[in-house]
Amino acid sequence: MLDTPATPAAALTRARHIARAHGLHSVYTGNVHDAVGGSTPCPHCDALLIERDWYAIGRYRLRDDGLCPDCGAAIAGRFEGPAGQWGRRRLPVQLTADAP
Repeated sequence: MLDTPATPAAALTRARHIARAHGLHSVYTGNVHDAVGGSTPCPHCDALLIERDWYAIGRYRLRDDGLCPDCGAAIAGRFEGPAGQWGRRRLPVQLTADAP
């Protein structure tokens, strides 16, 4: 899809707002600089749990059992603590027509 222009960041933000307004919790604007849209808030108390911006993880506040440290709500996903030090990671991927 190299001939297709990238989706504007404003369109991703608008789509995220629409999805959250309709009750979806884990909706993200990925692959763009958007710390708010790329981060994970608690679906119960709205506390910031995982702060992301592009490929960087800033704050990580989940308990080791994957629960919100503020209200104890369960967060969808698989989480094992303690939090690691990931840094910015982008792994190159090469796609070929003859891949298995």
